[in-house]
Amino acid sequence: MHGFFIAASPTYSSAAAYGGGAGNTGCAAVQVAVMTERINRLRRGHFSMHAGDRHGHRGLQCLISRRRRLLSYLRKRRLIMYAMVVNRLGLRR
Repeated sequence: MHGFFIAASPTYSSAAAYGGGAGNTGCAAVQVAVMTERINRLRRGHFSMHAGDRHGHRGLQCLISRRRRLLSYLRKRRLIMYAMVVNRLGLRR
């Protein structure tokens, strides 16, 4: 295995940083943070070694689309949380 299933501890650290508590993994801000970690890990690690992995690219695009929809939800419903998440993660420069 390539270490793809070691996402448990970053999930809880992201939950503590963005969601107010370690168990609050359902918050949209926490989900955006976890997805961003996964996207960055895939872009830097997996696709640098396996550039021809087209099925993986489709999965990456689905993950990016899901993150975009969650960010849109945050922008509509919780603007302050949206601004905090975008600034911390370095999105939307």
